[in-house]
Amino acid sequence: MLFSNPDYPVFLIAVFLLYALSRFGGMRGRWARTAIMVLLGDVVFTLVSKDPDMLWDPVGNILLRLASHQALDWPIGHLVGRWVIGVVVLGSALVIGGRGGGWLSSVRGQRWVARGLVGAVLCTGLVISIASLYDRLPQVSSMVAAHGHLLVLFVLGVGIGAAQHDAHRTLGRVIVLFVASSLFYQAWAVAMPGPYRYLLALLLFTIVLDYYLGIWIENAEHPAARKALVVVSLCSNLGILFFFKYADFFTQDVLHLGTHPLHLILPAGISFHTFQSLSYTIDVYRKELKATRSPIQFATFVLFFPQLVAGPIVRAQDLLPQLAELPVLELEKATRGLWRIVVGLFKKIALADTLAISIVDRVFETPGHFTSLEVLAGVYGYAFQIYLDFSAYSDIAIGSAQVLGFDLPENFRTPYRSTDLQEFWRRWHISLSTWLRDYLYITLGGSRGAAWRTYVNLSLTMLLGGLWHGASWTFIVWGGLHGFGLAITRFFQRSVASARVMVIWCATIAATGGIVLAWFVPADASTWSVLGFGWLTVTPLWAVATAWLSSAPWTSARPVGVPRTTIEGLRIASCAAGAGFIVALQYSEPVAWIPIAVAAWAFSIAADVCETGAPNMFVLARRVLAGVLTFHYVAFAWIFFRAKTFDGALAVLRQLGTWSPGHANVTPMVQTALAVGLVCHFWGDGTFRWMRDRFAALPPIAQGLVLAVAAMLLRELGHAKLVKFIYFEF
Repeated sequence: MLFSNPDYPVFLIAVFLLYALSRFGGMRGRWARTAIMVLLGDVVFTLVSKDPDMLWDPVGNILLRLASHQALDWPIGHLVGRWVIGVVVLGSALVIGGRGGGWLSSVRGQRWVARGLVGAVLCTGLVISIASLYDRLPQVSSMVAAHGHLLVLFVLGVGIGAAQHDAHRTLGRVIVLFVASSLFYQAWAVAMPGPYRYLLALLLFTIVLDYYLGIWIENAEHPAARKALVVVSLCSNLGILFFFKYADFFTQDVLHLGTHPLHLILPAGISFHTFQSLSYTIDVYRKELKATRSPIQFATFVLFFPQLVAGPIVRAQDLLPQLAELPVLELEKATRGLWRIVVGLFKKIALADTLAISIVDRVFETPGHFTSLEVLAGVYGYAFQIYLDFSAYSDIAIGSAQVLGFDLPENFRTPYRSTDLQEFWRRWHISLSTWLRDYLYITLGGSRGAAWRTYVNLSLTMLLGGLWHGASWTFIVWGGLHGFGLAITRFFQRSVASARVMVIWCATIAATGGIVLAWFVPADASTWSVLGFGWLTVTPLWAVATAWLSSAPWTSARPVGVPRTTIEGLRIASCAAGAGFIVALQYSEPVAWIPIAVAAWAFSIAADVCETGAPNMFVLARRVLAGVLTFHYVAFAWIFFRAKTFDGALAVLRQLGTWSPGHANVTPMVQTALAVGLVCHFWGDGTFRWMRDRFAALPPIAQGLVLAVAAMLLRELGHAKLVKFIYFEF
């Protein structure tokens, strides 16, 4: 997958230059500009195919083969024949895009484009079916792969030709993004066996279907017809998701049908682009969005490569208007995007991967081989790993979009700062939590009915949210823990009883539960019954405690008038300590690593306090305690999210309950990764913005040097083992 290997920076640079060149038109330098754009398209295609021999145009075929030190060992007649065909296809596409761009941009032209997509998808499905029936799919796939560049060359040529003219440059730029996004997804599909290589065609089928359904829903006048059409969209999208993701789970684990499991390969990002496409048809049905008449814009919205395979889930209301009126490329926005990409890479490579390889994977694979303290470090490690890993992907996705001029919604806001579970879900995976709220929770009734109904809706929403993450009972338990925790938290937040009375009652329930477990539960009782009883008796006390502790309003004292030079000095000291930490990793003893990282954090906090004022210490203590309680509840739920089976989750919990000492596997590197993850999570917000703004204000040459140094550091901090992004699995 391009996003998770070293080819991605090359891919992003090539796409950025290709997209940037599509902003320019006119006759001056037209052919040179066209040749460069074709070459950049060839680079993108070669990153997917890994073979310059598959290129049909002479521009990329010659230059890329020479760049990769490959000889032109094919017969010259064969090469000339390929080049002639490639040039004819490219030339025809350039003419069609240049002279027919106006017609293609029209409503009638877009209708024919949609019909062409339908025909292409149906033909692909027919060919695959016939080839599979006669056991000729490998031969057909080889033929398609050998000629695939001609299709890319034609579609990209139309986009390049259209982009040369002011009247239809928007169409050309969108086509460029469509081609790049399609190739990005195909980079995953091309490595799959058999029919899975054609999953892009299946995705295009759902795109075209939702495109037509959006128009039909908007044009339908009868409410029953509108509802029937949106149900078709729900069934088609969720049906495909259910087939690939849940078929084996329901037939084997739920219904116990005894049939042979299908062992289907889960298409990359299917959960994300399914929800993204559904947001479009539902918004059109609710009359909150006008149906688009451009299938290319809609396809690019669904396939938009920065966030295609792991989010954030972008609403049609957010991205489609940007594709209809393409934003200009801004140097400052692109610079901030590069900064965000570097931050994401640091989270992923230096911290998340280190935690995964050093402790998390080993603990969850064989928890019985570790002490309680080491298992606890593994649980904490996974809590930080999944945040750092997933927020890193979101940072890279949002930053990549910013480089191209697009704005994507935020997906994380330091969720472990949350003081209750509701706040956690306002900070964690924001695009998913708001999607579930707007399209599931509100549809179920939200908080409009009786109080008990609200709690049921919350629980059902989170149970289905857990199932969305994966076809396993462990995900359902994870969703249930969050759903019931949210419901109980909401109950105590809205309770009219005094906090003291609620604490006394809940503490009594917890103490009674502890006595029952210690004295009256037989030794041979099932683990699940003990866990369930313990959770039911302790959770009310946890919920009322977090509700009361977090109810104190956050107040800060007025700034004391610290000179700006002092604040700047503290922030420079924070950056210097951070640089010293990197140096210490290479040249100093492990005992110095954590203190230097803490010093960098302390300077950042001190600068923010001097600028905004110190918080009320009593309120701060209450909120810190609430945050600790909330974090541990979330970390407990993560055990079920990470464990592959119930038995695996139970093994982790049993090992935690042994209270065995020893921490030989909690190495200095593990301790440092945990400490730095904590430090980065609670870094001073003002200091972080100051660092970003200072980077954006640097001259381009200085920015390039900073990025080069960052790249070298990340290379040194990287691991030989490639750890995939966690959310690629969903």
